[in-house]
Amino acid sequence: MTRRCDDIDRYFDGELADDQRVVFEAHLVDCADCQQALHTLMQLQVATGPDAAPAPVIPLAAPPKRRAWWVAGPLLAAAAALALYLRGPEQGPDLGDMPEKPENGPLALTLAPTRAIEARLSFGQVDVHRDYTVMRADGPAGEPIPLAQLSRLEEAGELRGLAAAHALRGELPQAKAVLLRLPASADRDSDLAALALMQGEAESALELADAALAAAPEHLQARWNRALALRELGLPRLAADELEQLASADTLAWATEARAQAQSLRQGPDAREQMFATVQAAGAALIERGEPLPEEVIDAAPSLARLYFYDAVRAAPTRARLDALAPLAARLDRVAGGTVLSDMLKGTGAPSSGGRVALAEEFAALALGRGGDGSALAERALRAGYPEIALGSLIHGGAARAELPRFTALAEGTGDPWMRMLAAQEQATAQIDAGDDAKAEATLQAGQALCGPGLGYRCARLELARAELYTLMHRLPEAAALVEAGTRRVTQDQHWGVETTFLQLRAELARLRGAFGLARAITGETLLRLPAAEAARCRAERHARDVQAGLAIVELDVAGTRRELAAAPDCGQPPSLTRLFVQADLGRIGGDSRDVAVVLAGLAELRAAGLSPGEAALADHIEGRARIGGEPAVGQALLRKAIAAARELPRSDPHALKALSFSYASLVLDAAARGEHTAALALLAEEVGVPAPTRCALGLAVDHERGYSVALDTSGVPTASLVTRSAPVAADEALVPADAIAAMRPCPEVAVFARPPLAGRAGLLPPEIAWSYRVGHEHLRTDFKGHVQKDTRLVVADAVTPAVLGLPRLSLWTGASDAATRLLTGPDATPSRVLQALPDAAEIEFHVHGLVDLGVSDASFLALTPDVDGRHALTAGQIRGLALAGRPLVILGACHAGQVAPYLHEAWSLPVAFLEAGARAVIASPAPVQDREAGPFFDAVRARIRSGASPAVAVRDERVQRGAGGDWAAHVLVFE
Repeated sequence: MTRRCDDIDRYFDGELADDQRVVFEAHLVDCADCQQALHTLMQLQVATGPDAAPAPVIPLAAPPKRRAWWVAGPLLAAAAALALYLRGPEQGPDLGDMPEKPENGPLALTLAPTRAIEARLSFGQVDVHRDYTVMRADGPAGEPIPLAQLSRLEEAGELRGLAAAHALRGELPQAKAVLLRLPASADRDSDLAALALMQGEAESALELADAALAAAPEHLQARWNRALALRELGLPRLAADELEQLASADTLAWATEARAQAQSLRQGPDAREQMFATVQAAGAALIERGEPLPEEVIDAAPSLARLYFYDAVRAAPTRARLDALAPLAARLDRVAGGTVLSDMLKGTGAPSSGGRVALAEEFAALALGRGGDGSALAERALRAGYPEIALGSLIHGGAARAELPRFTALAEGTGDPWMRMLAAQEQATAQIDAGDDAKAEATLQAGQALCGPGLGYRCARLELARAELYTLMHRLPEAAALVEAGTRRVTQDQHWGVETTFLQLRAELARLRGAFGLARAITGETLLRLPAAEAARCRAERHARDVQAGLAIVELDVAGTRRELAAAPDCGQPPSLTRLFVQADLGRIGGDSRDVAVVLAGLAELRAAGLSPGEAALADHIEGRARIGGEPAVGQALLRKAIAAARELPRSDPHALKALSFSYASLVLDAAARGEHTAALALLAEEVGVPAPTRCALGLAVDHERGYSVALDTSGVPTASLVTRSAPVAADEALVPADAIAAMRPCPEVAVFARPPLAGRAGLLPPEIAWSYRVGHEHLRTDFKGHVQKDTRLVVADAVTPAVLGLPRLSLWTGASDAATRLLTGPDATPSRVLQALPDAAEIEFHVHGLVDLGVSDASFLALTPDVDGRHALTAGQIRGLALAGRPLVILGACHAGQVAPYLHEAWSLPVAFLEAGARAVIASPAPVQDREAGPFFDAVRARIRSGASPAVAVRDERVQRGAGGDWAAHVLVFE
């Protein structure tokens, strides 16, 4: 939703400020109206301009002048690119006819002796190695390639060269526009990855480089760009490996730079790993023999020094050993502020009659991993009057949770924030085990409030615990923020082990939001930093291999999946549920009964060890998933058992949600395989919680290699298709067969039941068919108390979004209103006021910006006027907690408001949140919405609904009436 088209003349005249020009050029890439207008202006300019050629090189900072031919600068370059963009590559010469490196020919580019772009472009001329040099200050980063050279590239139809020239000049929107006119290829994807790197979009760069390498595994530029993306994503060892492998295949100059980069990338992690080993060795010597910590250890890792200080106090057998710790206590107190550790030393009981000596020696063995009974030692230490030894014994003996009241009392009794934070962590773990996630969150937040200087390790452990909790609750943006904060903390404090744990959790977050390439890369980094201790190393490697196997099966890479499972060590522990889930899929895909046997044996081990209720439901699903192919009745019964158990558990239990969702998927596809298509559609409706449709309905499901669609015509006759897929579903893939569409055309309206990750896709059916999604879970809908006036209407518009978002001001809302309409506009359109007003409305409309930012919300969110605390986002998570007693119609007139989070087990989005909060229908688009047309369009839709039309029919009729001029309206969806 923009009004940027008004700026076209000022842009062409060179009158926009730099920041305004950048915003307009980003808009220009996607706006067909502006492209045509600029093309027309360019044609007029060329027709009336001087005949002189070539155009001189203009300084990048040249002042703007009114339509002067000689100041075109970036503008004429943009116009030239746009003309080619509009013309298309099919009207130029074939790229195969162009010389690879026209050094001195008519298409030669004038390049600077050094390069200011670190990424590599595939066009041969610009991929000649030049030293990388940038200024240590803000300023133009582009090379002054003459415009005449761009013009010649345009005239020759050399799109790749033209895109490269734009990129080198720093004109990234123009470069991208040109590249997107090229057919898909490894070169194009690699160059798009380079542009993404130049724009600071490392994750997109990795995805694009991976796509290029999938098509051309030895593509040098793509390998280079992938390495840079890995570096920017904080995966230095994987990036270094990529660069070193590349160096063996590249030219000498590029290989030299690659090896230098790799060496530099290894220095940081190698130094941290070595320092961590040094700290561990020094800490063990402090505990066992009282050897003072080296100065460099205290300076580099003060909170780890504190960790070992506590155990050194507990392991000190004599007064002399205790007194020797006084300088360390004083120094660590200075870091943290206060005298907590010095006071602890003074209050530690003096050794008497050899009793402390024996207790201290036994504790030292326990702390150093040499075995012992922590509970028994704690009991004896308390009787002897040494509570600090008792507390440490419960910690190192793994008995803190089993004796939580005693442990909590001892920790709180110290008055030490470090110990109080540790108690909060243990309490929260017990609360999570009991299924009380809300209380656990509050406990962890209270513990986090105690953080301060010198306590970094303990603060990071709390951040890790909260991040793991939020991951279980699928609050992914909040978890990601904590992972980022905790990673910074432990990196600064040299705790290599916890740094790796954060990295593992980061991979899980990427996997859960569908960023499988990123998850694979992060997990690859963890495999390059396995612990030295044998048991810990085995567990870490097995976890990584299980994750990689799960990612491979999603990509339908069966051979890769088996390789990862085979490479995973046993470690003498039961297999994970993740591993067994993957093994069950392998058994179905390959038809090997040995896979099923492995699944059943693994589940028996896990059940014997004990599972939570959610895990037990997921275990039943996995068994049913594995057995339904060979033993249909047994498999179906197990899946029904998993569904029943999952429905009794809270939504916050992620294992229950997955057991519920995946069990329905297995039942649906089992019915499809048996040709029971009406039953399959009934199962899709059952999952949502509505009666089975008897006519005019569409069902869609995909589960790894299986893709299914079933359509009912006006007579209830099914048209079905069950296919074996060879690749995951593509973003633009047509999912509904032509015969199914033909069967539904006579329907007055079609109800669509689409399982994740298909629910929420636009364009499933032609725009002339009225259809709506049936989504959500009826059993999760909010229970209502009270009622509201049926004619109450809430309109949220004209929000003043934070300037940092860089969003253009939308058109003022000018819709009709009456006495029953409540307006929240301008300074009143804040998240807190909107949340207060929503429950009282029978109709709700938003005319605001919609954004997608995984740092804010896992689904799209609405950008509103900031509250006093600065928060401006209205998210699906906030909506879900409401009770919309008026069962309102909700119109989300915002870009991307209908976009669904990329989860495989749940259709989660703003529309689903509104439905589960009580809305009867939601109208939204997963795509951009045109600002000027949106208001009249949604007003007309609302008027049709008020006149008796269903939401789906109202949207269809208004869309058809507007015709091709409302292309954006083709993406408007209805959710019910």
